[in-house]
Amino acid sequence: MLTEQDIDQCLKMLDGIYTLSEPERLERIEKFVKSTLSITPDIYSPKNLKYLFSYPDPIGVFADFVSNYINSNIHTEECSPIFTRCEVEMVETLLPLVGYPEGDGIFYPGGTLSNLASVFLAVQRAKVNLGQSVILISDHSHYSVEKAAIICGLQNIIKVKTTTKGVVDLEHLRELVSQITDDNLNLIYFCCVMGSTTLGTFDPVEKILEIFQEFAIKPWIHFDAAWGGGVYFSEDAAFYRKLSSLSDSIVLDFHKFLSAPLLCSVLLVKDKSVLVDEVTALNGNYLFTSNQNIKYSLSLKSLQCSREAYAFKLWLMFKHHGLEHFQNLIQKYYENQEELINKLSERVLYVVEPQYFNVGLWFIPKEMEVKETITDYTAAEIEKIDQLNLAIYDQIVKDGFMKVNSYHFNNLPLFIRIIVHHGNLTTDIISEIVAYLYKIYESVGSSPCKSLI
Repeated sequence: MLTEQDIDQCLKMLDGIYTLSEPERLERIEKFVKSTLSITPDIYSPKNLKYLFSYPDPIGVFADFVSNYINSNIHTEECSPIFTRCEVEMVETLLPLVGYPEGDGIFYPGGTLSNLASVFLAVQRAKVNLGQSVILISDHSHYSVEKAAIICGLQNIIKVKTTTKGVVDLEHLRELVSQITDDNLNLIYFCCVMGSTTLGTFDPVEKILEIFQEFAIKPWIHFDAAWGGGVYFSEDAAFYRKLSSLSDSIVLDFHKFLSAPLLCSVLLVKDKSVLVDEVTALNGNYLFTSNQNIKYSLSLKSLQCSREAYAFKLWLMFKHHGLEHFQNLIQKYYENQEELINKLSERVLYVVEPQYFNVGLWFIPKEMEVKETITDYTAAEIEKIDQLNLAIYDQIVKDGFMKVNSYHFNNLPLFIRIIVHHGNLTTDIISEIVAYLYKIYESVGSSPCKSLI
């Protein structure tokens, strides 16, 4: 296991390096880089199933190198005549994929800034007193949405409960909307989670919108599909396009589900008129001039001024691979999910029925029946399930054989989360992983030092 001492030793390799000769400095830097590689989690390993990002597409890596070597600023056409056009073309390619044929978009370094921009746009559109404005987010929304609301000066941030299925509790949502209406507050923004970080679940969009229609309110509807955006490349793409056509904005993180190099995120909006900030154009006349083609003055649409060529990575990946490649990639991930579930067939209960590439599961102690849902167990049984899965997870971390994650959800037992979107993951490796997990289950579950019975 990695220790603090390992990290300290790596960092100390460069202490006093400036006193050495040039060859010695380069040699020391080479050792430092090798040491850094050795103690950083190997994202290329098909047994690293812990994160929402995987090993990067080689074409994307090459594109990242090219754009960094050129070191151009992607804020105006004058500064970057090619990269600005690549970004505009990439946005125009993506808009029909998400059901925004008349929309617009801008690339950001990550979903956090994209979410911030969506809240900012909602505030700008509402044009109401911030003290009277309300933003609704669910328990499983990404923390960046709440942070964005605070940055934008919103004081009324209300969280909607989630069900044991990991989606918005519709009854609680109705109660909150009714209370907001009775209090004469303005609901200006709601975030639908499309692929939650923990469970990979998707909120029931149509039922949520029915509640808003019931109370005759029209908040800005944002789809946080930073993780779940792979569905727009799946066999169900038409269904999700129909859903997102009901929203005002959507964020997609391609460094997650399509394995573009970090970072590569886009914010798309259905109404292109909301994105360009004319005030910025007036105040930035040293940068934005009347003789420029405004279509390629991309910083007019962005919270940033200086920008990297985030879109170029994805653009070159699309040019090289074609759309069908990404559709096949997403299909492979779904097949990984199905394969893992089929092989994990004994003594396992799933937190929710897997909808995406997140597989969250509990191993159930041998003396217990595997019931339909976790809520069918008594409090004492739930405690034993928690202890067992904590012991299994601790052993996985200690062994270092693979990397997974663990979580508590809605005060339920700790569960193990496995993310199956890795291009190097094969059926043979899945079989190896499953055999390992059951081996740990047998050893931990039968150990007298574990107070499981």
